[in-house]
Amino acid sequence: MSSFEIQDEIRKAVDKNQLQEWLHLEPSKVYRDLLVNWSAIVLAVIAVALVPAWWMFVAAFFVIGFNQYALFIIGHDGVHNCVHPNRPINDAICKWVVFGPMCMGFQDAKRNHLEHHKLMGTAEDPDRYLHTLASKNSFVSLALYCSGLATFGKTVLKVTPLGRLMREKETNAAEPPAKLLAEYFQERVPVLVMVPLLIACFFALHLPWWFFLSMWILPIYVCVFVADEIRAFCDHAVPMMPDDLADDFRLVTYLPSLVELTIFAPHNMNYHAEHHLWPRIPYYHRRAAYEAVKNDPHITYHKSYVAFMIKLFAMVPLPASGDVVPSMVAHTGEQ
Repeated sequence: MSSFEIQDEIRKAVDKNQLQEWLHLEPSKVYRDLLVNWSAIVLAVIAVALVPAWWMFVAAFFVIGFNQYALFIIGHDGVHNCVHPNRPINDAICKWVVFGPMCMGFQDAKRNHLEHHKLMGTAEDPDRYLHTLASKNSFVSLALYCSGLATFGKTVLKVTPLGRLMREKETNAAEPPAKLLAEYFQERVPVLVMVPLLIACFFALHLPWWFFLSMWILPIYVCVFVADEIRAFCDHAVPMMPDDLADDFRLVTYLPSLVELTIFAPHNMNYHAEHHLWPRIPYYHRRAAYEAVKNDPHITYHKSYVAFMIKLFAMVPLPASGDVVPSMVAHTGEQ
Protein backbone atom coordinates (compact mmCIF):
# COMPACT_ATOMS: atom_id res chain seq x y z
CA MET A 1 0.00 0.00 0.00
CA SER A 2 1.03 3.58 -0.59
CA SER A 3 1.49 6.05 2.27
CA PHE A 4 -1.86 7.68 1.49
CA GLU A 5 -3.67 4.32 1.50
CA ILE A 6 -2.03 3.38 4.81
CA GLN A 7 -3.15 6.65 6.39
CA ASP A 8 -6.71 6.18 5.13
CA GLU A 9 -6.80 2.65 6.57
CA ILE A 10 -5.66 3.84 10.02
CA ARG A 11 -8.17 6.71 10.01
CA LYS A 12 -11.08 4.40 9.11
CA ALA A 13 -10.30 2.20 12.12
CA VAL A 14 -10.97 5.04 14.57
CA ASP A 15 -14.47 5.59 15.97
CA LYS A 16 -16.03 8.79 14.60
CA ASN A 17 -17.38 9.88 17.99
CA GLN A 18 -13.94 9.43 19.51
CA LEU A 19 -12.42 11.48 16.71
CA GLN A 20 -14.90 14.30 17.34
CA GLU A 21 -13.76 14.40 20.97
CA TRP A 22 -10.15 14.72 19.87
CA LEU A 23 -11.02 17.51 17.43
CA HIS A 24 -12.77 19.60 20.09
CA LEU A 25 -10.88 22.87 20.63
CA GLU A 26 -10.32 24.22 24.13
CA PRO A 27 -8.81 27.72 23.77
CA SER A 28 -8.42 28.04 27.56
CA LYS A 29 -5.64 25.42 27.40
CA VAL A 30 -3.87 27.44 24.73
CA TYR A 31 -4.19 30.64 26.80
CA ARG A 32 -2.76 28.78 29.80
CA ASP A 33 0.24 27.52 27.85
CA LEU A 34 0.86 30.88 26.19
CA LEU A 35 0.84 32.48 29.63
CA VAL A 36 3.24 29.87 31.04
CA ASN A 37 5.70 30.16 28.14
CA TRP A 38 5.68 33.95 28.01
CA SER A 39 5.93 34.18 31.82
CA ALA A 40 9.04 31.99 31.76
CA ILE A 41 10.59 34.25 29.12
CA VAL A 42 9.75 37.42 31.05
CA LEU A 43 11.14 35.99 34.31
CA ALA A 44 14.36 34.93 32.54
CA VAL A 45 14.83 38.43 31.12
CA ILE A 46 14.17 40.05 34.50
CA ALA A 47 16.58 37.61 36.20
CA VAL A 48 19.37 38.64 33.83
CA ALA A 49 18.60 42.32 34.45
CA LEU A 50 18.83 41.78 38.22
CA VAL A 51 21.78 39.36 38.22
CA PRO A 52 23.94 40.07 35.15
CA ALA A 53 26.35 37.18 35.78
CA TRP A 54 27.60 34.91 32.99
CA TRP A 55 25.89 31.84 34.45
CA MET A 56 22.57 33.71 34.58
CA PHE A 57 22.95 34.65 30.90
CA VAL A 58 23.56 30.98 30.03
CA ALA A 59 20.55 29.78 32.03
CA ALA A 60 18.34 32.54 30.64
CA PHE A 61 19.47 31.76 27.08
CA PHE A 62 18.03 28.25 27.27
CA VAL A 63 14.93 29.21 29.27
CA ILE A 64 14.15 31.83 26.63
CA GLY A 65 15.00 29.51 23.74
CA PHE A 66 13.03 26.49 24.96
CA ASN A 67 9.98 28.63 25.61
CA GLN A 68 10.32 30.34 22.22
CA TYR A 69 10.19 26.88 20.68
CA ALA A 70 7.15 25.95 22.78
CA LEU A 71 5.44 29.10 21.51
CA PHE A 72 6.43 28.18 17.96
CA ILE A 73 4.74 24.78 18.36
CA ILE A 74 1.56 26.50 19.57
CA GLY A 75 1.85 28.66 16.45
CA HIS A 76 2.13 25.46 14.43
CA ASP A 77 -1.25 24.44 15.84
CA GLY A 78 -2.55 27.81 14.68
CA VAL A 79 -1.35 27.00 11.16
CA HIS A 80 -3.86 24.14 11.32
CA ASN A 81 -6.52 26.48 12.79
CA CYS A 82 -6.37 24.63 16.12
CA VAL A 83 -5.63 27.54 18.47
CA HIS A 84 -9.14 29.01 18.44
CA PRO A 85 -12.39 28.01 16.66
CA ASN A 86 -12.79 31.59 15.43
CA ARG A 87 -10.42 31.91 12.45
CA PRO A 88 -9.62 35.65 12.80
CA ILE A 89 -8.86 35.17 16.51
CA ASN A 90 -6.76 32.07 15.74
CA ASP A 91 -4.73 34.00 13.17
CA ALA A 92 -4.39 37.12 15.33
CA ILE A 93 -3.00 35.12 18.28
CA CYS A 94 -0.46 33.44 16.02
CA LYS A 95 0.60 36.63 14.27
CA TRP A 96 0.90 38.90 17.30
CA VAL A 97 1.73 36.57 20.20
CA VAL A 98 3.87 33.91 18.50
CA PHE A 99 5.25 34.61 15.02
CA GLY A 100 5.57 38.41 15.12
CA PRO A 101 7.85 38.57 18.18
CA MET A 102 10.07 35.88 16.60
CA CYS A 103 10.44 37.76 13.29
CA MET A 104 8.32 35.25 11.34
CA GLY A 105 5.38 35.57 8.95
CA PHE A 106 2.32 33.50 9.80
CA GLN A 107 0.71 33.16 6.37
CA ASP A 108 3.98 32.14 4.69
CA ALA A 109 4.50 29.44 7.31
CA LYS A 110 0.91 28.30 6.89
CA ARG A 111 1.11 28.09 3.11
CA ASN A 112 4.31 26.04 3.18
CA HIS A 113 3.29 23.74 6.02
CA LEU A 114 -0.12 22.83 4.64
CA GLU A 115 1.55 21.93 1.35
CA HIS A 116 3.87 19.63 3.30
CA HIS A 117 0.90 17.84 4.84
CA LYS A 118 -0.79 17.44 1.49
CA LEU A 119 2.35 16.17 -0.27
CA MET A 120 4.27 14.34 2.48
CA GLY A 121 6.19 11.39 1.06
CA THR A 122 6.22 12.75 -2.49
CA ALA A 123 8.83 14.59 -4.55
CA GLU A 124 6.62 17.70 -4.48
CA ASP A 125 6.72 18.10 -0.70
CA PRO A 126 8.30 21.55 -0.04
CA ASP A 127 9.94 20.12 3.11
CA ARG A 128 11.28 16.97 1.47
CA TYR A 129 14.88 18.19 1.68
CA LEU A 130 14.50 18.08 5.49
CA HIS A 131 13.26 14.48 5.60
CA THR A 132 15.39 12.61 3.09
CA LEU A 133 18.75 10.99 3.78
CA ALA A 134 20.56 11.45 0.46
CA SER A 135 21.87 14.93 1.31
CA LYS A 136 22.87 13.78 4.82
CA ASN A 137 24.38 10.38 4.03
CA SER A 138 27.85 11.06 5.41
CA PHE A 139 29.16 12.06 8.81
CA VAL A 140 30.13 15.55 7.65
CA SER A 141 26.90 16.31 5.77
CA LEU A 142 24.78 15.02 8.68
CA ALA A 143 26.76 17.15 11.14
CA LEU A 144 26.36 20.17 8.88
CA TYR A 145 22.62 19.56 8.77
CA CYS A 146 22.46 19.34 12.57
CA SER A 147 24.19 22.72 12.81
CA GLY A 148 21.43 24.30 10.74
CA LEU A 149 23.95 25.72 8.28
CA ALA A 150 23.07 23.28 5.48
CA THR A 151 19.41 24.29 5.33
CA PHE A 152 19.14 27.79 6.80
CA GLY A 153 19.19 29.58 3.45
CA LYS A 154 16.68 27.24 1.81
CA THR A 155 14.33 27.24 4.79
CA VAL A 156 14.30 31.04 4.96
CA LEU A 157 14.05 31.40 1.17
CA LYS A 158 10.91 29.29 0.87
CA VAL A 159 8.93 31.77 3.02
CA THR A 160 10.07 34.84 1.05
CA PRO A 161 8.50 36.26 -2.13
CA LEU A 162 11.40 34.88 -4.21
CA GLY A 163 10.99 31.38 -2.79
CA ARG A 164 7.24 31.47 -3.29
CA LEU A 165 7.70 32.74 -6.85
CA MET A 166 10.17 29.95 -7.66
CA ARG A 167 7.83 27.30 -6.26
CA GLU A 168 4.73 28.68 -8.01
CA LYS A 169 6.61 28.82 -11.32
CA GLU A 170 7.25 25.09 -10.95
CA THR A 171 3.48 24.56 -10.77
CA ASN A 172 2.63 27.20 -13.41
CA ALA A 173 0.65 29.20 -10.85
CA ALA A 174 2.97 32.14 -10.25
CA GLU A 175 1.54 35.41 -8.92
CA PRO A 176 2.96 38.76 -10.11
CA PRO A 177 6.17 39.55 -8.15
CA ALA A 178 4.84 42.96 -7.09
CA LYS A 179 1.80 41.32 -5.49
CA LEU A 180 3.96 38.76 -3.68
CA LEU A 181 6.23 41.52 -2.35
CA ALA A 182 3.26 43.55 -1.12
CA GLU A 183 1.80 40.52 0.64
CA TYR A 184 5.18 39.76 2.20
CA PHE A 185 5.47 43.18 3.82
CA GLN A 186 1.81 43.19 4.84
CA GLU A 187 2.38 39.88 6.65
CA ARG A 188 5.39 41.38 8.46
CA VAL A 189 3.39 44.17 10.14
CA PRO A 190 3.25 42.20 13.43
CA VAL A 191 7.04 41.77 13.20
CA LEU A 192 7.55 45.49 12.61
CA VAL A 193 5.43 46.27 15.67
CA MET A 194 6.39 43.54 18.14
CA VAL A 195 10.17 43.49 17.59
CA PRO A 196 10.68 47.22 18.35
CA LEU A 197 8.40 46.77 21.37
CA LEU A 198 10.60 43.93 22.63
CA ILE A 199 13.76 46.00 22.11
CA ALA A 200 12.17 48.91 23.99
CA CYS A 201 11.39 46.57 26.92
CA PHE A 202 14.98 45.37 27.00
CA PHE A 203 16.28 48.94 27.07
CA ALA A 204 13.77 49.82 29.80
CA LEU A 205 15.38 47.10 31.93
CA HIS A 206 18.81 48.65 31.23
CA LEU A 207 19.99 45.57 29.40
CA PRO A 208 23.01 45.97 27.05
CA TRP A 209 22.51 46.81 23.37
CA TRP A 210 23.58 43.32 22.28
CA PHE A 211 20.96 41.58 24.43
CA PHE A 212 18.37 41.44 21.63
CA LEU A 213 20.77 39.70 19.24
CA SER A 214 22.44 37.33 21.69
CA MET A 215 19.48 36.55 23.97
CA TRP A 216 16.54 36.76 21.59
CA ILE A 217 17.64 36.17 17.98
CA LEU A 218 20.38 33.62 18.76
CA PRO A 219 18.05 31.44 20.89
CA ILE A 220 15.59 31.48 17.98
CA TYR A 221 18.33 30.05 15.77
CA VAL A 222 19.67 27.48 18.26
CA CYS A 223 16.54 26.42 20.15
CA VAL A 224 13.84 26.98 17.52
CA PHE A 225 15.35 26.70 14.04
CA VAL A 226 18.06 24.08 14.65
CA ALA A 227 15.95 22.02 17.08
CA ASP A 228 13.03 22.07 14.66
CA GLU A 229 15.19 21.04 11.69
CA ILE A 230 16.53 18.06 13.67
CA ARG A 231 13.04 17.11 14.88
CA ALA A 232 11.57 17.48 11.38
CA PHE A 233 14.20 15.11 10.03
CA CYS A 234 13.77 12.55 12.82
CA ASP A 235 9.96 12.67 12.62
CA HIS A 236 10.04 11.62 8.95
CA ALA A 237 13.37 9.85 8.63
CA VAL A 238 13.66 6.24 7.51
CA PRO A 239 17.18 4.70 7.54
CA MET A 240 16.91 3.45 3.98
CA MET A 241 18.47 4.39 0.66
CA PRO A 242 17.40 5.41 -1.93
CA ASP A 243 14.94 7.86 -0.39
CA ASP A 244 11.97 7.18 -2.65
CA LEU A 245 11.75 3.60 -1.33
CA ALA A 246 11.26 5.00 2.17
CA ASP A 247 8.32 7.24 1.33
CA ASP A 248 5.63 4.76 2.40
CA PHE A 249 7.16 4.45 5.88
CA ARG A 250 7.32 8.06 7.08
CA LEU A 251 4.71 7.78 9.83
CA VAL A 252 7.03 8.14 12.83
CA THR A 253 6.39 8.93 16.50
CA TYR A 254 8.87 9.43 19.36
CA LEU A 255 8.39 8.58 23.04
CA PRO A 256 11.35 10.41 24.59
CA SER A 257 12.31 11.69 28.04
CA LEU A 258 11.05 14.97 29.47
CA VAL A 259 14.41 16.60 28.70
CA GLU A 260 14.19 15.66 25.02
CA LEU A 261 10.54 16.72 24.89
CA THR A 262 11.55 20.16 26.17
CA ILE A 263 14.36 20.50 23.63
CA PHE A 264 12.89 18.87 20.52
CA ALA A 265 9.15 18.35 20.89
CA PRO A 266 7.26 20.57 23.34
CA HIS A 267 3.47 20.49 23.49
CA ASN A 268 3.16 16.87 22.27
CA MET A 269 4.91 17.45 18.95
CA ASN A 270 6.58 14.05 19.40
CA TYR A 271 3.29 12.36 18.45
CA HIS A 272 4.03 13.18 14.85
CA ALA A 273 2.50 10.19 13.08
CA GLU A 274 -0.74 11.00 14.86
CA HIS A 275 -0.40 14.62 13.78
CA HIS A 276 -0.09 13.61 10.13
CA LEU A 277 -3.05 11.28 10.42
CA TRP A 278 -5.25 14.01 11.94
CA PRO A 279 -3.67 17.48 11.53
CA ARG A 280 -6.73 19.18 13.04
CA ILE A 281 -6.34 17.48 16.43
CA PRO A 282 -5.00 20.15 18.84
CA TYR A 283 -1.76 19.41 20.64
CA TYR A 284 -3.42 18.79 24.02
CA HIS A 285 -5.49 15.89 22.55
CA ARG A 286 -2.70 14.33 20.51
CA ARG A 287 -1.73 11.82 23.19
CA ALA A 288 -5.28 10.41 23.15
CA ALA A 289 -4.88 9.74 19.43
CA TYR A 290 -1.56 8.02 20.12
CA GLU A 291 -3.20 5.74 22.69
CA ALA A 292 -5.74 4.65 20.07
CA VAL A 293 -3.27 3.76 17.32
CA LYS A 294 -0.09 2.85 19.22
CA ASN A 295 -0.24 -0.80 18.20
CA ASP A 296 -0.64 -0.14 14.50
CA PRO A 297 2.26 -1.83 12.64
CA HIS A 298 2.41 0.94 10.01
CA ILE A 299 3.69 3.48 12.57
CA THR A 300 7.35 3.42 13.58
CA TYR A 301 8.18 4.33 17.19
CA HIS A 302 11.49 5.47 18.63
CA LYS A 303 12.37 6.12 22.26
CA SER A 304 14.86 8.95 21.77
CA TYR A 305 15.72 11.62 19.23
CA VAL A 306 19.31 11.72 20.49
CA ALA A 307 19.74 7.95 20.35
CA PHE A 308 18.34 7.82 16.83
CA MET A 309 20.79 10.49 15.64
CA ILE A 310 23.77 8.89 17.39
CA LYS A 311 23.00 5.55 15.72
CA LEU A 312 22.60 7.25 12.36
CA PHE A 313 25.94 9.07 12.72
CA ALA A 314 27.57 5.69 13.41
CA MET A 315 25.99 4.07 10.34
CA VAL A 316 26.30 6.62 7.54
CA PRO A 317 26.91 6.30 4.71
CA LEU A 318 24.09 3.82 4.14
CA PRO A 319 24.30 1.79 0.92
CA ALA A 320 21.61 2.22 -1.75
CA SER A 321 20.36 -1.32 -1.15
CA GLY A 322 16.71 -0.55 -0.57
CA ASP A 323 16.92 -2.23 2.85
CA VAL A 324 15.93 -0.53 6.09
CA VAL A 325 18.42 -0.82 8.96
CA PRO A 326 16.61 -3.14 11.43
CA SER A 327 18.24 -1.75 14.57
CA MET A 328 16.93 1.73 13.70
CA VAL A 329 13.27 0.73 13.58
CA ALA A 330 10.87 -0.15 16.39
CA HIS A 331 7.21 -1.04 15.96
CA THR A 332 5.93 -0.83 19.49
CA GLY A 333 4.16 2.21 20.80
CA GLU A 334 4.25 1.19 24.45
CA GLN A 335 5.93 3.70 26.75
